[in-house]
Amino acid sequence: MNVSEIMSKDFVRMKPDDTIQSFISEMEKHHIHSAPVVDDKDKLLGNIDYKKLAAKGVIDPSSEKIRSMMDSPPPTLKKDSTIEAAADMIFKTGLRALPVVENNKVISVVSVWDIMKYAANTKNFKQMAAERIMAAAEVIDQNEEIGKARVIMRERGISRLPVVNQTGKLTGVITTFDMLRSIKPRERQAFMAAEVDRIMALPVNTVMNKRPVTTGPKTNLSELAQMMVNNKTSGVIVTIDNAPVGVVTTKDMLEVYVSSFAQKGVYYQTIGLEEEDDDTTATIDRMIRDTLQKISSVVPLQFFFLHVKHHNASGLRIKYSVRARLRTDSGFFIAKAVEWDARDAVGAALENLEHILLKKKNENATRVHKDARKAKQLKHRVE
Repeated sequence: MNVSEIMSKDFVRMKPDDTIQSFISEMEKHHIHSAPVVDDKDKLLGNIDYKKLAAKGVIDPSSEKIRSMMDSPPPTLKKDSTIEAAADMIFKTGLRALPVVENNKVISVVSVWDIMKYAANTKNFKQMAAERIMAAAEVIDQNEEIGKARVIMRERGISRLPVVNQTGKLTGVITTFDMLRSIKPRERQAFMAAEVDRIMALPVNTVMNKRPVTTGPKTNLSELAQMMVNNKTSGVIVTIDNAPVGVVTTKDMLEVYVSSFAQKGVYYQTIGLEEEDDDTTATIDRMIRDTLQKISSVVPLQFFFLHVKHHNASGLRIKYSVRARLRTDSGFFIAKAVEWDARDAVGAALENLEHILLKKKNENATRVHKDARKAKQLKHRVE
């Protein structure tokens, strides 16, 4: 199928002389995180994305123009581009939507929601449960400060934090977008410009979303995708007895969908190394291949994704956070690491991944041994 069958013709477009505040208003109204920037004839000029606003800060959103914060034009699609190509491009770029261009004009967009609605009908989504792809939930107490929540999200490279009470029960969720949306308009200038002490000292429960979207571990991805689309949320919290045990994001869902394109062998992809030099990327590629070869001798592999993020600049140094996700015949395995060197961060994540797999293998062996011993004891009783 082509994107013409799923693309959204009713979409938000911004002009370069619109204010940042006007984009923030559109974000809240339409639950979007980015938008194409066009001229009066709908020619694509660039892209405005909330992630950049949050990362750089804005001195005065009510007067600063979008042209000062927009990125270069993003990759584009054509009406006859395949849905698979669109999903792969959204996954690789990390954007929430891509413009569809015809005769040098933006005529529509294909968003992550359009992809989710389509993927929800696939066999893979209908057969796979949330517990197989969820990441372990990082949580924060509802009485902790907002500043601490932001630090956790930045350092661990996550987009949301389930909020819990003293008994560990879920009371809400906090994201950077929730913070912005919850803080009063007259305070947004200060919030986006810097971490103002008064705002960052507020307890999490004053700005959290008190009605997070939740599901159980057995919910299939088809149902999960529909929940994300209906609620316009990029993450769902997995709970057991109202206690958060995991989080599934649209990125996780896209990983599963994109990996289904490969019919043979191991689907292997790295994202976020585009700015690294050739020696670094070659070293990391060799490290990954060596690790996958070692793991494949123990368990059959299906796909492997490596995400690298640059953040927490300190002088001339940049911190790297890495997330490795591996799918094998026995399930999903996720490992993370944060280091000051890209190779060290990848190496630590791969080492963590091996440890997780070894632990799982030992647990399975122990369980098999116990089952065999029980069967033997039962046999003796019968005799």
